[in-house]
Formats: sequence, structure tokens, C-alpha cells
Amino acid sequence: DLVDELWQDQAKRREIRLGEWIHSWDTPREEDLIQNFMSAEVSKELDDILLPHIASLQKLLDSPDLNQYGAEAYPVIDYILQSKKKPDGVGAYSIPFCGDISSHEYAKIARWFSENVPGASGQVEKWLGGMPLVHAFTLVVAHRKASDFEKRIEARNEEWNDSMLLKMAWADLMISYPTNSFVADVDLECLTALEARMFEDSEEAGPAGNQQWGLDAGQHHRRWNVYVGIPDEWVSARDYSESELEVRKTLPAPFDRYLTYVIDSAAPYSVITLMLHLWSLQTSYPKL
Repeated sequence: DLVDELWQDQAKRREIRLGEWIHSWDTPREEDLIQNFMSAEVSKELDDILLPHIASLQKLLDSPDLNQYGAEAYPVIDYILQSKKKPDGVGAYSIPFCGDISSHEYAKIARWFSENVPGASGQVEKWLGGMPLVHAFTLVVAHRKASDFEKRIEARNEEWNDSMLLKMAWADLMISYPTNSFVADVDLECLTALEARMFEDSEEAGPAGNQQWGLDAGQHHRRWNVYVGIPDEWVSARDYSESELEVRKTLPAPFDRYLTYVIDSAAPYSVITLMLHLWSLQTSYPKL
């Protein structure tokens, strides 16, 4: 039967063995995708866009003197000079703009940069979130939105050239798409809310919150420990009773092992075959 989180229902929770799933706290979030960018997918499209610009990207990584570059070819440098932005402790310029480039795309471009720009893999702190990578963003946006940008320029009867293309790409990075406009992972948010109710251990949750799931029913799926890694904020101090963690009813060991085997192996037993096996096991033990 389908049940909810059984909030404050200690007896019912003790009767239910949980099937294994990936916890919300073990599911990668947006910020994790960027920090773990080497796990992102390899993109052939980025080869086509960025390979012709490897030399310029490497210059931005290796040469901190901004005055040697032409601002028209590097809108990000024009922004730094105009805003009088100062470098950080490693000599890098932190740039907060990424336009409508999602976290997945951000990670893909970062992986491409690390693997293709000479020296980048050993100097991540100088370009991740910094000037060289943001110039790569500019080039990607310029490529993807060139047709749209060109139509805008034609509508204004202005001259169209590569410099104008980069300027428009940079403007797109700076002014569009605040981070809170991206689509939220509703499934993950719902799972987080459900698990918070299932595993919260607090005065409000009462004894039902003290790791009660399955205590009277046997092991969870694949002997899964469902409580590993629970967020600290879900657990608060309260007065406990020793009786809360007592196992008041268990399956005989062979019976429990057999059920675990069937669940874990997804063995193709029919209902009748399974019932015969269970009956044969029960005949050697007192009925529960």
C-alpha cells in the first residue's frame, strides 16, 4: 500500500522496510556540477566553437597585463578596465556573469577549457569563474546567437562585424537571465521535503523520529542503512528512551536472508513458488 511519511507514527514506521533509493542529500546540486566540472559530458560543439580561439584563451590565462590586449576583441577586458576591477590573491579577475549558460553548460565549457587550453588543468584557480573562462562563454554565446544578433543590428541599420558580435554576446552575458529564473528540479525539492519529514529527529517528531523505520520488519533493501549522511539540521537534541531502539519483532534469520535474496536479486519467482518457499521456511519456526 502507498503511505506518506507517517509523521509521528512510531508503530507504523517500525513495520515498514524501505526500498533503496538515492537520497536527496546525495544528489548533485547545481553548484556541485560546476565544482565537479571534469565529470561533465564532452561536447563536440565546443570543439567547433573554441578550438580556433585556443591561442587567445591561452594568452588570457598566461598574461596578466590587460593593457596589451585590444578591448574590442576581448569585451571582458574592457569591462575590467572600465570597472577598475582588482585581481585577487592569485592574480585572477573574478567575473560573475554567465548569462543563460546553465550549470550543466558551465561545467561542459570548464571541462573543455581544462582539457584543451595548455596549462589550464594545473591552474584552475586562475580561470574557473574568472576572465579566461568568461571570454570562452562570450565566444560560445556569440556563435549560438549570431543570427539573432545580426537581425537586431540590421533592424537598427548599424554596421555588422565581428567586434559588434562579441559586444552583443558580452551584453547578453551581463544583463540576461538571473540565476533564479532557471527551472527548478521539482522532483528533487519534493524528495527533500519528504525525507525531511521521514528522517527528522526532533522534539516535534517524537519517538517516531529516532531511526524507527523497519525495526520490527527486518533489514531494508540490500541491507541499506537509510540514515547515513542525514543533514545535521534535521537532527536536534531531545530526551531519548532506551526502549525506542529495541527490536520487538524480527523474522527468523533464514527467513530474513531468503527475503533479502529475493528482493536483491529480483529473482523471477511466481507468487505461488514464493509462497511455497515461505511456507517451507515457516514450518521450522514458530509462526510470528
